[in-house]
Amino acid sequence: MTTHQNRGGEPRPQSTSLQDETMQLPRPEHPRPNWHRELWLNLNGAWQFAFDPRLEGEHRRWYRPENDHPFEQQIVVPFPWESKLSGVARKDYLGAGWYRREITMPRAWQGQRVWLHFGAVDWHARVWLNGRPIGEHEGGYTPFAFDMTPYLQPDVPAQLVVRAFDVCDATTPLGKQVPRWYNHSSGIWQTVWLEATGAGRIVRAYITPDLAGGGARVRLTLQVPAAGQYRVVLKSPDAAFAPVEQLVGLGNGEQELALEIPLDAPRLWHPEGPHLYHMAIGLFGQDGAPLDRVTTYFGMRSISTGRWNGRSYEYVLLNGEPVYLRGALDQAFHPDGLHTYPSDDAIRADIQLARDAGLNTLRCHIKVNDPRYYYWADRLGVLVLSDLPSPAIDTAAMRQNWEATFRAALDRDFNHPSIITWVLFNETWGLDQHQTKDSQDWLARMVRLAKTLDPTRPVEDNSPIRYDHTATDLNSWHYYIDDYPTVRAHVERVVNETFPGSTFNFVGGEYRQGTQPLLNSEFGGISAAHGDLDTSWALKYQTMELRRHDQICGYVFTEMTDVEWEHNGLVNYDRTPKAWGYDTFVPGMSLRDIFGPDVVGADCPPCQTRAPGATLEVPLFVSNFGRRSLGEATVRWQLDFVDRFGARRTASTGDVPVRARHYGVTEAGRLMVALPDEPGLATLALWLLDGGGVIVNRNYVNVEVYADSPAVERIGGAIAVRFRPADCIHSTWPRAPIGPHALKFAGIGAGAVSYRVALPADLNPGAIRGLRLLFEASARAGLAKVDWPERARNTDYPQTEPGKTFPTDLTIRLDGRAVATITLPDDPADARGVLSHHANLDPGSYGYLQELRVPPDVVAAVREAVARDRAVTAEFVIPPEAPNRGGLALYGARVGAYPVDPTLFVEIEA
Repeated sequence: MTTHQNRGGEPRPQSTSLQDETMQLPRPEHPRPNWHRELWLNLNGAWQFAFDPRLEGEHRRWYRPENDHPFEQQIVVPFPWESKLSGVARKDYLGAGWYRREITMPRAWQGQRVWLHFGAVDWHARVWLNGRPIGEHEGGYTPFAFDMTPYLQPDVPAQLVVRAFDVCDATTPLGKQVPRWYNHSSGIWQTVWLEATGAGRIVRAYITPDLAGGGARVRLTLQVPAAGQYRVVLKSPDAAFAPVEQLVGLGNGEQELALEIPLDAPRLWHPEGPHLYHMAIGLFGQDGAPLDRVTTYFGMRSISTGRWNGRSYEYVLLNGEPVYLRGALDQAFHPDGLHTYPSDDAIRADIQLARDAGLNTLRCHIKVNDPRYYYWADRLGVLVLSDLPSPAIDTAAMRQNWEATFRAALDRDFNHPSIITWVLFNETWGLDQHQTKDSQDWLARMVRLAKTLDPTRPVEDNSPIRYDHTATDLNSWHYYIDDYPTVRAHVERVVNETFPGSTFNFVGGEYRQGTQPLLNSEFGGISAAHGDLDTSWALKYQTMELRRHDQICGYVFTEMTDVEWEHNGLVNYDRTPKAWGYDTFVPGMSLRDIFGPDVVGADCPPCQTRAPGATLEVPLFVSNFGRRSLGEATVRWQLDFVDRFGARRTASTGDVPVRARHYGVTEAGRLMVALPDEPGLATLALWLLDGGGVIVNRNYVNVEVYADSPAVERIGGAIAVRFRPADCIHSTWPRAPIGPHALKFAGIGAGAVSYRVALPADLNPGAIRGLRLLFEASARAGLAKVDWPERARNTDYPQTEPGKTFPTDLTIRLDGRAVATITLPDDPADARGVLSHHANLDPGSYGYLQELRVPPDVVAAVREAVARDRAVTAEFVIPPEAPNRGGLALYGARVGAYPVDPTLFVEIEA
């Protein structure tokens, strides 16, 4: 290896630092905001890199500075080698990867102890410095550090080499890094940094809020170089509490010290007010010299379970009061970084996304996440259900690996006020012997271990889909169903079978229900296996089904973002928005109303079919779990109606007074509403108003008011002639009619479809003074809008994305003459496609209502055609030369967004 002389005449290795001074340092922020030392050096950026598929690197001593093995690639740390941001992007490789770079200890650190920290390396890491072994670590999600003091000299470069080995062994906690789920995240995937302390060190601090005592208890672990007297100081940088100081005799090595922080009128941490107390912890030697200083923070909050207001079941209690968990599953993957966020701004944006949607909870799913994730949850006020990553099989090695991971995760994250529970396993993944008593008892022991290590939080044994709890503080369950009556019956069954002594949702025997809070910890109408479909419909009605029951203390919707081929997120994988369409039915309605702390709901289907003139009976309820009691509230309602010609009107309105029960569900009576005496689409819009008349929630249900409309109908001075989308006389698109009743016509790309519109036999052609054409139409994208084409399904119909449209240029002709050319913006699918959801036909799909006045010259030609044939030929064409050849979908009256069949209006003289 080429060497260079330094000024002292000693040979040193050629520089292996590839960091370009002009390159922006990736992830430059401090990786541990709640455990921060002033002297630190970020080692992220470009490192030399080499794969080792033959596992020969250690045999050939690649770790030695004089070794001439070329590290031919460059990788950007801290991104896993499968990720785009790493610059390597090898998604097909599992095994060993070698990292190399030069590090230099700053001269200002002379006399300090220097530590090399790794946020996380998946799965096994060995570390060398200048060819000398420094240490190794197993565990893909947890931090580790090595004392580098004996090996580093100020201003003298040294060669750091890391060998990472990851084959996603089934006995290791790996979450969804398995072939049937998502891409792996191997190697270094969190920040690497150097840090300096004095001869003594503050190893850890466990901070426990004591709301009853009006302060916080601090349990410190200290490491000192020699026995003697030391001084420990806890100080608030903003004078939020008086300094706490103690002179203590310590022996050599690690020892614990307990201190208490009195607080005057403590401000509690809550999602609606996430107040944090900042603190500096100082360790001083016998001579008064500073040995170590760490800045941290804590939140004054308690989390527990208990009964409330005399009820027989328990709630989750935050600061002693019920809190309704309004959550989403957060798998914390990113398209460019996989397990690693591309930036701190991206982490904050994800937490803010949850807040903006109205959520107060995230279930961080089977992943020990980046520490800054919990930091932003602490800052912005989001409760976190912390899932441990699941292994794949149950063996002695798995149990050892899992317990080591849990202990390290708890040690790192104990002080985050946002974390309110530990979830040890998910859906018995890795517990493949869970039918045996040995497995059940081991899991119960792990629950007891967790509660011993952390008595401040509830612990959940296993978030189940197989109804197989053992010992747990939360009685949670999962379901994925996309059918209203089945969902309603399922939720009612769960509630009815939840009572002390019940074996439902438990393995039975000694493991039975107590009074634990009943929590839905995963639900959705669109599961991972369902493909790329609209989630707006199921989200609304299923959330309301869960809110209808007083005994259910919260929910976790699947999920916050799409992940690779799983398409059920509130936003896309790249965090671009989806359209929901709720505000079409109730102005201003958004996800914040679905996920609101206080909701008004209707105990009825999201859409039902009723006859014109029928009386609609709707049981109403109010769920009041906000921090403020609504007291004397009002449910305001309005029946809006879209008739068979697409015209909108308000049919009736009214108010219903309700005295809402705080932290509970109140029945608000049965609303009786007369439906219009004609076919159409009705919407019962609901507003929940507090005692001051302020709107706190919006909701709605739809009603298809259906009766067969005649093919020919005389309306005032016109004749309306309807034709069904499937009744074409010619089409260049094959097999275009869709559904068992051919309610929709669709074709992909360029093409044409023609209809013969028969007019009344007694119509006088000379009386025709004008023509109008009314229809609902959209593009037809097929699979062109699917975000992950590698896993596309023929049934995929992606939810509307404002930033990803698929337009089509449609030309309409009557008897061969052009009426108009229009651009249909997209092939959308969301809550606006209520009739398609109700018919379960391309669920959520809808078009744009078009009403075209036919030009006079075309009207004249039609008169002549009618005189010959008593019919008009209507043709819908996507020309092959059109700029946008996005296909065509025509909707009938029972699908789409409008209760309208394609209709030709013939205006006649009186």
